[in-house]
Amino acid sequence: MSFLVVVVLLTNNQISYGQQDTTEVTESVQERLARERQAKKAARRKKFLSTLPKNHNPRTATLLALIPGGGQIYNRRYWKLPIVYAGIGALGYFMVSNYVDYGCYRRAYLDALDTTLTNPYICPKQPDASAAALKIYRDNAQATAEYFLLGFTIFYGLTIVDAFVDAHLMHFDIDDDLSMQIRPAFNYDLGRRTVMPSLGLTVYARPKEPLVFPVRF
Repeated sequence: MSFLVVVVLLTNNQISYGQQDTTEVTESVQERLARERQAKKAARRKKFLSTLPKNHNPRTATLLALIPGGGQIYNRRYWKLPIVYAGIGALGYFMVSNYVDYGCYRRAYLDALDTTLTNPYICPKQPDASAAALKIYRDNAQATAEYFLLGFTIFYGLTIVDAFVDAHLMHFDIDDDLSMQIRPAFNYDLGRRTVMPSLGLTVYARPKEPLVFPVRF
């Protein structure tokens, strides 16, 4: 009986040692893969930074961004060019189109009010519209054109801001030692004496080198 107990204990110890060895091997493999991913990421970033022009700076990027897409080309962010040109082109087209409609309705409306004209102007978009209807069309076209003008101005400004911020953060450290996590949290409300769920934001900054605080006597 005692012999069986000894055998069982030895078997359990071997199993536990085997599990510990497997865990250690798995952790070492994960660490190695993490280092390889980090090395590849750093190599890609280094290669990208080597393509930037000499003396790359945010001021030049901002000035070039006054030309649509110029700042993005300077920052080598070519994938943003379709977004810039599509946004500016679409907003500019609808803005100009509505201003053209506004001019057409406005001219036809003014001629419709003038009863002395023998050959008043008729807007091709609404040839049978009355003076009251032309006034409504004119006001709607003017409001829509102003909305698109506002959108065009905001989008154009955002392209300039994007070029400046992108150039400013181009050499910013994005190492994995800097991380941010959003996780649920629980806060105790003293007034209600209850635990209230909330959303917590945690920022970790792990220095690459260990912090050493020398102590001298």
